[in-house]
Amino acid sequence: MSKLLTIDHLIKTYGGKKVLDIDHFDLPSGAIYGLIGPNGAGKSTLMKAILGLIEPEVGDMMLFGEKVVPKNQKMLNRKLGALIERPAYYDHLTGYENLSILCTLKGIDKKHILPALEAVGLETKANEKVRTYSLGMKQRLGIAMAIIGEPKLLILDEPINGLDPVGTLDMRHLFQRLAVEKNTTILISSHILDEVEKIATHIAMLQKGHLIYDGTLENYRRLHPPILSIRTSDNEKAAEVLSSLECKIRSDRLILNHPTDRDVAKTVRALSPYVDIYRIEEERESLEALFIQDTQRGGAVID
Repeated sequence: MSKLLTIDHLIKTYGGKKVLDIDHFDLPSGAIYGLIGPNGAGKSTLMKAILGLIEPEVGDMMLFGEKVVPKNQKMLNRKLGALIERPAYYDHLTGYENLSILCTLKGIDKKHILPALEAVGLETKANEKVRTYSLGMKQRLGIAMAIIGEPKLLILDEPINGLDPVGTLDMRHLFQRLAVEKNTTILISSHILDEVEKIATHIAMLQKGHLIYDGTLENYRRLHPPILSIRTSDNEKAAEVLSSLECKIRSDRLILNHPTDRDVAKTVRALSPYVDIYRIEEERESLEALFIQDTQRGGAVID
């Protein structure tokens, strides 16, 4: 994958305290990058730095193959779409009129307005005042404002806030289509980690301004092997038999952490003479559970 955005040695401080300290960060073309981290980890600050809304003390940034400097930031921003924190719109104007103003500001042909509204499901509300929109409709409008003109980079901060389950599913499919069909790169921040896991190809995990993981979701999963869940006729007896292995009883199951295939075979042979084995299942821990584990532990996930 080619790199749409590259950041090196980025530092941002507030009141003498570092809120961002990133050695290196890339956004590959066509990737959906989930940006996750605890409150105050620096997610919004990083997005604002990319957009030039704040100025880091130190750091170099390449965007669309050009080094970002104050003189060209505005021009480069015309090539991307963004939704930061909450949509900005004129509520006394219609959805169509809001997008028309944005097209004028960014030099986008107004033929893109209706396709953007259709993409987010607002085509029938195009000529209604935004003040009449529901919270979810206003969020959809914000997403339409981000995607209009088919930008190659989308920066989305909590884009599914206020959306119901149907709206969340619609936007997930929209983002996936943009990545696959238009090769759009998406940097998306969300506290709903289950949603991030459903959509992201890559994740960047921030803690106290530092990246503690940056890579594919597949590789992150590889670094956190699944657990083995066993249901038996007598879990306490089974735990005694398996005392040499790291296991624990959770609810009505016996849990083995990250066993190898050889461990599984050894476990079955050891238990069979003493208890009935009702079920053996491999379980992946949720991204949310792994996120809590890694951020509470601190330090880099990969050295």
